[in-house]
Amino acid sequence: MNEILGNNILRLRKENDLTQEELAHVLGITYQAVSKWETGVSCPDVSTLPLLADLFGVSIDELFGRAAPAEKAEEKSGEGEAAPAQGVTLPWPDDEDMLHVVLFAGHKLLGGDEKGEGIFSRKQVTFQYEGPAMNIWSDFNVSCDQVQGSVNAGGDVDCDAVGGDVQAGGDVDCDDVAGHLNAGGNVDCGNVEGNLSAGGNVVCRDVEGSVSAGGSVVCKNAAGEVQSDGDFRSNLKDKKRGFSFELKL
Repeated sequence: MNEILGNNILRLRKENDLTQEELAHVLGITYQAVSKWETGVSCPDVSTLPLLADLFGVSIDELFGRAAPAEKAEEKSGEGEAAPAQGVTLPWPDDEDMLHVVLFAGHKLLGGDEKGEGIFSRKQVTFQYEGPAMNIWSDFNVSCDQVQGSVNAGGDVDCDAVGGDVQAGGDVDCDDVAGHLNAGGNVDCGNVEGNLSAGGNVVCRDVEGSVSAGGSVVCKNAAGEVQSDGDFRSNLKDKKRGFSFELKL
């Protein structure tokens, strides 16, 4: 049964142009879990099956191979007539404090990637929001004012102060971050009250946790360990944010 379910999840994921990482991102799980489903090593939790069925636009029976695909059923019963439009059940909780930014083609949830190999690239779309926001979850770049909660973006993040964590697939340019900051690219920010991880260079003020960077690190102070693949300097002049200092270790 695991093999049948896994093969169907693999087929439906590819038909919807989603990578394992993108499907995992929508469901709030790891891509390793998706890989185990598709290879028959394990199967989704009972609570996850309705989310998968709604996301792919199929029944739970079809996930288990117990029903004909929707296309065949339509051909047999419709005799060329268009099927009535069906409502879309979204695969996340109905939380009014969370702004979800995704892209649909009709009723089909589209996936994207940084390389542009899918229907769109996340770098092609920017979600621009004016005014305070509670939480933002976006497949794309995010440009906004102050965020009281957290920001999760598939691309770059350009915001004012963030009251929670920042997770970005690209660069991050923001004021103070009250939680952890994780960026796939460069980081230019004020204070970070948690850990800071970046795939590129880091320019910041104080970091209350550790710093890990794929490039150089320039900051005033880091309370935790600093790991850098480039230079580490503890001097910084930032005219944009109105502060300037130079330290010598």
